[in-house]
Amino acid sequence: MNVLTFNTPWPNATSPVNIRFGGEVVPTPPIKPASLGINLGLAWQPPVSVASELQLVSYCEPRIREISVAWFSKAATDSLTQIGWQNNPLSQQAYSVHYATNPLFAINSVLQWFIAASVEQQLALNWLVPTQHQNQCVMNWQTNPKLLAIETALDWSDGITCINHITASYYYGHVRVSQSSIAWGPHTASWICSKRYRPPTGKVTIRFGELWAKSTNPLQLRFTASANYCYFDDGGGLVDANPSLPSFDFETPIEPQLRRYYLMQPTITCVRVSDDVPIVISNISISRSRGQWASSVSIDFSSRIDASRAENQLLKVGINGYEFFTLVEQTSVSKVFGNETYRGTGRSRSAELATPYVLPISYTNATSRSFAGLLNDMLQFTGWTIALNGIIDFNVPAGAFSVGNKSPIDAVQEAVAQLGCMLLSNDETKALTVVPRWPTVPWLMDGVTPDLTVHDAVITSYSESKEIGTECNVVWLRGEQQGISAKVKRAGTAGNIAADDISAQLIVDNQAARTAGTNALADTGNKLNINMSLPIMADLPPATPGMLIGIREGVDVFKGTCDSVTINASVSDTGDIDVEQTFTVVRHVA
Repeated sequence: MNVLTFNTPWPNATSPVNIRFGGEVVPTPPIKPASLGINLGLAWQPPVSVASELQLVSYCEPRIREISVAWFSKAATDSLTQIGWQNNPLSQQAYSVHYATNPLFAINSVLQWFIAASVEQQLALNWLVPTQHQNQCVMNWQTNPKLLAIETALDWSDGITCINHITASYYYGHVRVSQSSIAWGPHTASWICSKRYRPPTGKVTIRFGELWAKSTNPLQLRFTASANYCYFDDGGGLVDANPSLPSFDFETPIEPQLRRYYLMQPTITCVRVSDDVPIVISNISISRSRGQWASSVSIDFSSRIDASRAENQLLKVGINGYEFFTLVEQTSVSKVFGNETYRGTGRSRSAELATPYVLPISYTNATSRSFAGLLNDMLQFTGWTIALNGIIDFNVPAGAFSVGNKSPIDAVQEAVAQLGCMLLSNDETKALTVVPRWPTVPWLMDGVTPDLTVHDAVITSYSESKEIGTECNVVWLRGEQQGISAKVKRAGTAGNIAADDISAQLIVDNQAARTAGTNALADTGNKLNINMSLPIMADLPPATPGMLIGIREGVDVFKGTCDSVTINASVSDTGDIDVEQTFTVVRHVA
């Protein structure tokens, strides 16, 4: 702090008082006297040597890739690739800032960043595959056992110093033939066998026929390991070359098209199965009903030679493209003046399971068996198979079923008849199928799609007759030596009208009682028997007993169960062929 002291008064002084020091240069005031102002000066000088420089160098030596492949006598194939990348060699940064308010007062700040020429970033990659890089396979084939060799040599060189050399030689002590092949396309069909059989997944129901008081908790089940399981692979690749034909979808009914007229060219063929010798026939009739396990066949032959060729032989008859198998078991001849008729009668191929083709059997299930297993036991060693369709299998206790001195097919027929079932046969594959006599019970037909629907455009004749009967809603069933006592009542009814009681050996399970009782109740009530004649066409196949038939009348369709079928095919003297099928439909009426 400076203090000013005045020793002499100055009367001419005015306010304010300006003080000047010696040597000070008095500036010329920019503001005129008698005015008010502020004098402020600010000097800003940017730096002279401010610079900013950025330089980046990345350098790679020439990059080369060379591949040489030698294959027998052809010229080598070379591939050369070269890539170069280069920037300036110097990278430098400099930054400088100067600050000053006037020449007498200054602040100077300098910041410098420098990357000298010797500091560089450089990346070099050398990739060289010289001519020595080869993949060569040499196979020498000699007749001398000691000189027989297969040699494979592989040389690998990466850069200059990295070299790998692999040589593999295989020698054999004796002459061998080695052949390599590559299969391209669908693989051939073959049988594949394995002991690691995995059955299809699903629900497994286990029923125990006897109590075991010594059992502990938990119960352990042990299964015998599967034997060698074989299945047929029909070949093909991603798309199956031999796709299996789909099964018949009975949810989509068979119904012939409605046409104004039908043009047909009937055909009849007959050959002997053993050697495909043709047999000339003039008439054939095939009949089958729900109570029969085989069809009844009657054939008229064109000559004595044809009759002798067909006697005691299995014939395959084709009618409009549909095949039927028949055994001619008996022949006869009828003569009138100027005319001779040779006729043969027999049964379908399932007669191979009856006498005189097989001996009678006596059977008793010594152990507990399922119903399907019991039927297969009676057909053992016959070459035929049997399966259940629409029937829930059940267990038959040991000794519950027995049959004596009957042919295998008669024994099977007796067993299935105790449950109110019937047999269908596939004569081509030699397979039997057990189905209920009423695959669809009458009181549930309204909501079921028929297997075959016909209309008046294809019906050549129609007749019907009514049969009066008591409609029952309950039935009592019981087993014989072993079994159960059961009451089967139609759902939704009072169960007050009982049908005749049923007593059978196989009523040993609730499922057996349910099957037998349901079929017994379906047999009762008023029935309408309808007889119809129709042609056999591509879209109108022969009917099968047990099939659900729909008959269309305008927009309405009423349904019934096919009870019997008869197929007639004949050839006139002029060569005209007439083919017709007649079947009986049983319809439940109130």
